[in-house]
Amino acid sequence: MPLSVRLSIFYGSLCIFGGINMPFFPVWLESKGLGAHDISLVLAATMFLRIVAGPVFAFIADRWENRRGVAILLSWMSLASVSLFLLTDSFWPIFFVSALLMSLWPSVTPLVESIAMRATREQGVDYGRVRLWCSITFVMAATGGGWLLEWNPASIIIFCMIGAIAIGAAGAHLLVKERPAAKRLRRPGGQFRISLALARHPLFIVGLLTASLVQATHAVYYAFGTLNWQQLGYGENLIGILWAIGVVAEIILFAFSARVLRRFSAPTLLIIGAGAAILRWTLTAFDPPLWGLFGLQVLHAATFCAAHLGAMHFVAAAAPGSLAATAQSLYGALSSGVVMGTATLIAGPIYQAYGGHAYLLSAALGVLGLAGALWLASRWNGGVLIEDTGDNPKTAGETETGSNDDRDHPERTRPGC
Repeated sequence: MPLSVRLSIFYGSLCIFGGINMPFFPVWLESKGLGAHDISLVLAATMFLRIVAGPVFAFIADRWENRRGVAILLSWMSLASVSLFLLTDSFWPIFFVSALLMSLWPSVTPLVESIAMRATREQGVDYGRVRLWCSITFVMAATGGGWLLEWNPASIIIFCMIGAIAIGAAGAHLLVKERPAAKRLRRPGGQFRISLALARHPLFIVGLLTASLVQATHAVYYAFGTLNWQQLGYGENLIGILWAIGVVAEIILFAFSARVLRRFSAPTLLIIGAGAAILRWTLTAFDPPLWGLFGLQVLHAATFCAAHLGAMHFVAAAAPGSLAATAQSLYGALSSGVVMGTATLIAGPIYQAYGGHAYLLSAALGVLGLAGALWLASRWNGGVLIEDTGDNPKTAGETETGSNDDRDHPERTRPGC
């Protein structure tokens, strides 16, 4: 079976869970008696745990050069964890099961992203065409979940989440076994030193923070979008369609991502995503009519997809190949953990007090993301930031004085852009 097909199938199986969990898990939490503040605590706490869990699992996977094996292990552990929701019925049990599950399942994503980006770089796989299957299954799950919720109690959501992870665990076995790279001559601790050097690089920090801020503009939407639409009188089926419109828009952009990446650099895509976020969330904050809401949902192609493509290609180009999963997990920890977690935690009381006007918080994050993207575009030349040279990692990839000239790394300059 071709590698691109294997990756497509796994991406598809991976995102069924997101299509159920993201729009409807808050509905299940509310059915258990949790208020807006409690919901934001549960969601934010699970995001903060990714700060540690994701990088640890990715570091192990890079060290073992066995990202597939770690992904399979995490998938089956996640299946056991999500099943524990059947035994929970109050805040603290729900909190701890959520924390366990979301320490494990999201840690799979940076592993498969590093595999996919390596396949893009080395074997010419079209990342967008592969990644769009994640969006396709997401929209199918969101639409189907909305339909099921119309005719069933909220408890159906947990059974859907269990089934989704079971499918994801089966899909993980389709990933191709990796062939270890040539033996790297590095004294003990060398991988940690180069990981630390990359994590401390100013441009890498700014790039990750910028992408994280743009993705965090979705915090209010992910946590309270469904609940807000319910309060506005929209039914679950229509809400599922609204979620689906946004994802269909991102699918279309993913399908043409190869052309997009030939025209736009990673920082430019982040600029587009941030600008669209400012527009989308500012207008959403004032409860637009349904026809306007449909149009704003189309902007998800920019606020999520364009920003995601920019982030993935920035991380893949800026980090050395030996730290592929570690670099992706650092982005995941900052984006889905620190920044998204903080935004979600803040969003809870703001939404409780001001309802839909909480989307103005998202617009403000978009402004910060736009500033970071503009700065990154002016400073990064598109090349690797830290050269993997064994015991002494060297700095590269900046346009400022003292950086290496682009001619030293012609094959790394603006990859895919």
